[in-house]
Amino acid sequence: MPALRTRVYIDGYNLYYGCLRKSAFKWLDVLALFEAHILPSILYRPEPGADPATMILHPDCAIKYFTAKIIDSAAKGEDSVSSQAHTTMP
Repeated sequence: MPALRTRVYIDGYNLYYGCLRKSAFKWLDVLALFEAHILPSILYRPEPGADPATMILHPDCAIKYFTAKIIDSAAKGEDSVSSQAHTTMP
């Protein structure tokens, strides 16, 4: 069975505010992360009992970054990333 070609879509705003903002580590090798950890952990069988398919990143533009314009009223809402960052877990 040929490998499944995969594309990765990343929301840059959520990646930064959810993972990197309060960290001393600002560089993240997304390609290496997906190739070494994420894709090998995906178990996809095209049919029951079949061998798992191999996942590879699509050779053309495998990782795509995007974000949306921040709307102030939405950013201050209870469910926003910035609001959640100020709360503590029990």
